Amino acid sequence: MISLDPGGTTGVSIIGYDTDSVYLVNTYQVANGLEGFVHWVKEVGLEQFDEIVCENFTLRPGVHGADITPAYVIGALEAIVHGVKKVTYQQPAQKKLCGDDKLKRMEMHQPGKPHANDATRHGIIYLRNKIHLPTLEKGWK
Repeated sequence: MISLDPGGTTGVSIIGYDTDSVYLVNTYQVANGLEGFVHWVKEVGLEQFDEIVCENFTLRPGVHGADITPAYVIGALEAIVHGVKKVTYQQPAQKKLCGDDKLKRMEMHQPGKPHANDATRHGIIYLRNKIHLPTLEKGWK
């Protein structure tokens, strides 16, 4: 699975899991917004991932001058996987359900990589919502 936290620096987390385990394969912090993300996808590709999880972009009323870079990254993601893969979107607030303590307990916390950690949080919450038992046992004992 790949999970994304899109933005000026897009957090990327690759998480492996099966019926007995969950583990962090790799993380990236992809700089330069849309251009950086598109370049990264050209280098790495997305075809090898069975599942794609991404934080959704929510424009909140009353917030002026909001950075809409995440919307551009999401648009590029949709264009790249259109008709081939489904993307599961999660609300930004869902990250709060998986704090640093849980990432550390699950041995998935990456010091100095806040964007990658946010992407990992989305992947973990996705697995928690699927009632993936190894995720629940490791993070919510």
